[in-house]
Amino acid sequence: MPASTSRKNDDPQPLLLLGEQRDQPRLQTALERWKISGPVGLVAAGWEEDENDDLWVRDSIRNPVINTMLYELADELFARDPAVLALLRERQDHLRELRDVYQIQLQHFCAIIRGLLIRRETQRTVAEPLDLTFSQLRKVDAQYLTSVAGVIRKYDRELSPKNRPSIVAYQKVVVKRLATCQALLIAGGHVGVLLNRLRLSRLLNQVPLPTIAWSGGAMALGEVIFFYDHFHPHSGQETELSRHGLKCYRGVQVFPRAEQRLDLHQPVEMAMLAGRIVSRSLVMDNESELEWSGKKLIHAVNVREISADGLLKEWRP
Repeated sequence: MPASTSRKNDDPQPLLLLGEQRDQPRLQTALERWKISGPVGLVAAGWEEDENDDLWVRDSIRNPVINTMLYELADELFARDPAVLALLRERQDHLRELRDVYQIQLQHFCAIIRGLLIRRETQRTVAEPLDLTFSQLRKVDAQYLTSVAGVIRKYDRELSPKNRPSIVAYQKVVVKRLATCQALLIAGGHVGVLLNRLRLSRLLNQVPLPTIAWSGGAMALGEVIFFYDHFHPHSGQETELSRHGLKCYRGVQVFPRAEQRLDLHQPVEMAMLAGRIVSRSLVMDNESELEWSGKKLIHAVNVREISADGLLKEWRP
């Protein structure tokens, strides 16, 4: 796969995570930093039917942009091989059943933790039960994640390319589209849809390129995915574990668009979030950057960490 003429093929592939980009995109700056001047691929499957509405990306950089059209190509795959779509829908039904039970457990433990956190400053006897309840919730999260992963593995076997020529053809089309690209841009949108299309295409395994991911795209590349929206009237308020991400980076849990989706000014809510997550919980805004070279985190700008007391502090690796 071609790489930028200024980079050696054996150099570690860089990965850059950004916050929301549509209003004030910073993509050109990153491409210039990496000395990438040739075509770049775009993954916008999370935008679903609006996948091709990419003019703002093209206008924000000087590089030619090749849209992978993962969402549209998958629809064409489903039309050619309806059994693939049937299996994915069956998988989603199984996952929905697991989620229904998990939500009952999640709401129960979060209600207890919230009550204990409110009393933490005035009642010293709260510390031990609070730690115990956090531990129980982390176990519930871990068990749910294991169960979800088991269901996904089962269907991945049935959807293996060696069993599905239609999937092989789909993947080949995607790889061919990126044949001249020197970098990959991964947009946000619906994180679940984006992750499903990335897994189905196996794009990141077949086309290793320097990658810039933002918003939901940054979330999809992490170790695990949480869904969060404290302000949505039907969200149930609780931050909900979803599934494993693609594990392109480790050790941090990122929360893009935090100002719009997390109640950052409520220490109790933030302390509950930080206490659940083993990795560092990092808040990203429009100007945030996290950059890896290979597996090494080398650069962090305008990133804040949620501390155990629910307050935000500037974070440096």
